[in-house]
Amino acid sequence: MKKILHIILISLFSLILISCAEKEEEKEAPVIAEVTVVTTPTDDPTPNYTFSSTKAGTITYGGSCSSVTTSATSGNNTITFTSLSAGTYSDCTIIVTDSDGNASNTLAITSFTVLDCCSSGSAIIQGMVEDNASEALSGVSVIYAKSGTISSTVTTVDNGTYSKSTLSSGTYTLTYTKNGYIATSLSATLTADNETLDVGTVQLLADTCASTGTISGTIKDAVSNSVVTDVSLSVRSGLDTDNGTIVKTATSDSSGNYSLSSMSAGWYTIQTSKSGYTAATFNVFACGDQSGQNGSISPTLSSGSLRIVLSWKSNKDLDAHLTGPDNASGKFHVYHSKPIFYYAKNDYSCSGCSVSQKSDNVTQDTDSVYGSDGPETITVSAVRSGTYRYYVHNYDNRGQQNHMGLYKSKASVKVYHSSLSGGVTKFKAPNMPGDLWTVFDFDNSSGVTRIRTVGSESSSANVDDH
Repeated sequence: MKKILHIILISLFSLILISCAEKEEEKEAPVIAEVTVVTTPTDDPTPNYTFSSTKAGTITYGGSCSSVTTSATSGNNTITFTSLSAGTYSDCTIIVTDSDGNASNTLAITSFTVLDCCSSGSAIIQGMVEDNASEALSGVSVIYAKSGTISSTVTTVDNGTYSKSTLSSGTYTLTYTKNGYIATSLSATLTADNETLDVGTVQLLADTCASTGTISGTIKDAVSNSVVTDVSLSVRSGLDTDNGTIVKTATSDSSGNYSLSSMSAGWYTIQTSKSGYTAATFNVFACGDQSGQNGSISPTLSSGSLRIVLSWKSNKDLDAHLTGPDNASGKFHVYHSKPIFYYAKNDYSCSGCSVSQKSDNVTQDTDSVYGSDGPETITVSAVRSGTYRYYVHNYDNRGQQNHMGLYKSKASVKVYHSSLSGGVTKFKAPNMPGDLWTVFDFDNSSGVTRIRTVGSESSSANVDDH
């Protein structure tokens, strides 16, 4: 009997000990510790961080860091911080609370620095912002981002201009915001660390625009100026954007016309595709129904040919000029008064020439008349050794050094050659006064070299002196 009683007492004592141990475990809070710190400095705006926890529970973030991950497991846990702006983060903390409400120790995350995406070079991206009425717009926030890393914001000044220096080469997304206006974005690519890139004028649309509308226009051949049918069109949100989500597609009809219905108010980039033509992009917008938003596409060039297409968005009379090596020791000058140069005769006429001799030329394919928006196109059938130079002349305001009409015309130049990435490169008129824009040089060894100077010339015939 005593033996049985002894066994019962031992069992009861064991149950009491187990119960007490379970209660002590319930009261025990998680213990968390750092496992892998954030690499510092980092150019990743959403870095990873790893910590360990002795118990599962809910994560609470403190300081300047946060994450969409709110649950911890027992063992190692890797979290990804929500996008961080450039700067040093020294106040971030983590606490884990278990299911019984026991809070862990406060884990101080080791300090780390997120780099500004845009402070490692000497290049510049600059431009101007205006409203629907083409008036300069101040107080616009312009955010520069490169590969998702956000830089500090710059703001347009009274004349609508903005600039960001210390940039390195690469592709940037610029986002423009201001109360009362529809935000838009623009893609810009710096090809060198010391480049100055003018992205032209961005027009912000008022948020009073109709919420949807139809965008329409005509697609034309940049050489013949005739309409082009069956051109496939891919539409993306933002300006000068050639990758990312396609929001709508369309095809030009038998008259070269296209129409995009039910488009939300804002800016878009249309990318073209058609066999026999080089892919191209042009910008369009919706603010209610907007017609007359035309685009031009260049027929595919043969190897060794060069083509330059000028277009603009005003009633200014702009003229294209090209100089280059002739067949002697001089240079030719092709423009509206001398629209074709023949290498066979080293002259602007080719009387008695054969078909092949006539085809070896430099030609102004299209000459846009006053009040038009282009295109003006010049084609070199076979590029020679030597330097070609291209100009845009504001004929309406010729000889007026302080006139801003050329810049405000939103003039842009596309250069087509087989040596160029994608077969094409693009320039926009710089924000500088003057009536003569010297755009670029080209030669077979160096390719395209941006010049970016604006001066003045009263005579079309003397443009080649610059």
